[in-house]
Amino acid sequence: MIIIKMFVLIGFFSLSRSRNRFMPNLPMGEYRVVFDKLYSCEPTENHSIQFYIYFSKKSLSIVELKGNVTTLIPFGDNIIGDVNIASWGSTGGWKPNSIIHVTKKACSTLKTVVGNAWVTFQKAFHVPTDTCPIPKGTYISSGMDMNKLIEGHNFPKVYFYGKYKATFKFKNVENQLLGCGVLEFSLIRPWETPI
Repeated sequence: MIIIKMFVLIGFFSLSRSRNRFMPNLPMGEYRVVFDKLYSCEPTENHSIQFYIYFSKKSLSIVELKGNVTTLIPFGDNIIGDVNIASWGSTGGWKPNSIIHVTKKACSTLKTVVGNAWVTFQKAFHVPTDTCPIPKGTYISSGMDMNKLIEGHNFPKVYFYGKYKATFKFKNVENQLLGCGVLEFSLIRPWETPI
């Protein structure tokens, strides 16, 4: 009987000293972004906007964006931006059209959506101006911490957890493809660890 009382007291004191571990398993909420892949959706040698960028894992908690972006034309508000975000289905496979966003002012909209992270991107890729249009040229980064990009964005702060694939395309007014890229990422609960 004394042993049972001792175990009850030990259990009570260990629970009273532990911090709150309530971690709900809701389908949406505040999230943490885990970047998986970044690649071109097709060969880019004939495109006016070429992406040769990739993720490099510097440590367990730091992912860097490296590579270069080449624009053979000025990147301005005369370019149409088309983003289609697909979500990973519960039975497998990508389910397109989770989010669709088409804008006729690609440069200004991109600056608005990424918010304060635009300055981080501009410095990392050595972009000579912070206004639109961005002059044509090759912009190279030896490494941009993606955590800094996440901190200043203007995306919704609450969203559905899961795996997503964003396909972004840039087109001219004649609807000709100028550049195309794919970003795969996951939104996880703040207390979860990446798989």
